[in-house]
Amino acid sequence: MLNHTVFILGAIFCIQCTQQPTPDISYRVSKIEGNQPKLVVELSFAADPSGTAIVNYPNNAWGQQNLHQGITDIALVDSAGEIEQHKDSGWFAIKHPKDLDSIRIRYALQQDFEFISSRETYRPIIQPEYFHVFSHNLFMVPKLGKDTVDISLNWDDFSEATLIHNSFGSKQRRQILRDMPLQLFGSAIFVGGDFRVYEDEIEGNKISLATRGDWIPFEEDSVMHVLKQTLQAQRAFWKDHSQEYFTVTMQPFTQEQGSSMQGTGLTNSFATSVSNNEFMNLELLIYLFNHELMHNWIGHTIENDNEEEQYWFSEGFTEYYTFKNIAKNRINGLDGSYFINSINETIRNLEGSPVKNAPNKEINYDNYWSNRDFGKLPYYRGSLFAFCLDLVLQQQSNGENSLDDLMRFLLEDTQLKEQKITNDYFLAAANKFFEEDIQPLFDAVIINGGDLPLAEIFEALELSYHAETDLFDMGFELSDDRKTITSVMPGSKAEESGLKTGDQLFSRSIWYGRVDKLIELGVKRNGVEKQISFYPIKKAKVPTLINSAENRASLKL
Repeated sequence: MLNHTVFILGAIFCIQCTQQPTPDISYRVSKIEGNQPKLVVELSFAADPSGTAIVNYPNNAWGQQNLHQGITDIALVDSAGEIEQHKDSGWFAIKHPKDLDSIRIRYALQQDFEFISSRETYRPIIQPEYFHVFSHNLFMVPKLGKDTVDISLNWDDFSEATLIHNSFGSKQRRQILRDMPLQLFGSAIFVGGDFRVYEDEIEGNKISLATRGDWIPFEEDSVMHVLKQTLQAQRAFWKDHSQEYFTVTMQPFTQEQGSSMQGTGLTNSFATSVSNNEFMNLELLIYLFNHELMHNWIGHTIENDNEEEQYWFSEGFTEYYTFKNIAKNRINGLDGSYFINSINETIRNLEGSPVKNAPNKEINYDNYWSNRDFGKLPYYRGSLFAFCLDLVLQQQSNGENSLDDLMRFLLEDTQLKEQKITNDYFLAAANKFFEEDIQPLFDAVIINGGDLPLAEIFEALELSYHAETDLFDMGFELSDDRKTITSVMPGSKAEESGLKTGDQLFSRSIWYGRVDKLIELGVKRNGVEKQISFYPIKKAKVPTLINSAENRASLKL
């Protein structure tokens, strides 16, 4: 009898030891099938003693507007109360009895557009075969007065054949996220359905690729090979193998002409959408992977204090290290020639930009997300600024030091001090590495939008260069729906081709920034269809590097 008592007491003790605290937020996700499939989310959390709880769900985010229109059938479960929608503020108010212990809300989410293209990839995509939704579009998040919470995710209601894959794990029907910062939870991707998952390891840490569809431009094994090469190179560069799990999601979309791709760096992951046609190729994907994966450190671990104000760093320096790491590590065979070609293309793109001299203060949320020229400006300007800093550091140290040393210092220092990147902090840190104060150059180029003295720098480092180059000049402007020519620039190649203001487009192929690619337009004018093509070129006195063995050696490529 005593032995039985000891056994029972021991069992009770073990159960108590293994019991986990109740999650702060619980989600149960299911799917309603049909012609208009929906994801159904049931959310549970502690009620607010005031009788009013707030759940956040942005109506406008990541350049997308009116996200609330995808929400349907929102209701309280098993309790009385009212739900008030506040679109402008991006939240819902839940009015409930003050003596209520917990709140359960159920809502449905549906796709709110018909055809998937590059413009809709940041909206919830919910199809009969699969779903692809970012966290801020899928989960309403209650305002609990703390930034770090425990979250449970339950996917049990999906069929056995449905793959569940996300930023926090793969093929897991129940997930517990302990001590999860809400900022990181809100920057995640969730996919399910007919995705396929490829898995591997680097230094004992799991990596994976989740994709679907029938790819035309490349083999999935080749994509996984590039992904592993890229992660190995970047983790070696940062001397950082701390990430136990990392995934890439890659979804195709249909596009008849030209190529298009988007990528977003996220928690433990990045999500990419790629046009699935013969115009896409593996080299473009290599660029995308290397750029977005670099955001694990630049932009995520080394954070901006003010997103748009420091995009010159988070996007520009990421762009530069995309070129440099691809070439240094010979990703898929690309080498120093790739680096020089990429730098030259960036020079041409910046010089050809209609906003090239816009001050940094004009790179704001509205301009960045609504205007392609402003959206690309911090990439061009920041990457060339980084390139020049790298050249100067290598020259003054006779090749002993480079911008790499500054970047690793920033990684360590920002983590140690919990410091975000501000303009002043960057300058103070950078000036530890330079013999002369870089603030005058920083103010002139980054803050005020002035031109970099490229020719002077090339000459000082004895790099050979062309004094004149071809710039990308589209020569016309499009309407917001990109179907009408709204203006044609006098003297441009577009004007020489016969393109006219008011022409309607039924097809287009435009390789932005590429002077070696024809712009091909299907034009309808006065009921008559015709094809117009031309090279988008104009001559300009802009220095670009000669792609020679001597230059590649000088650049240590």
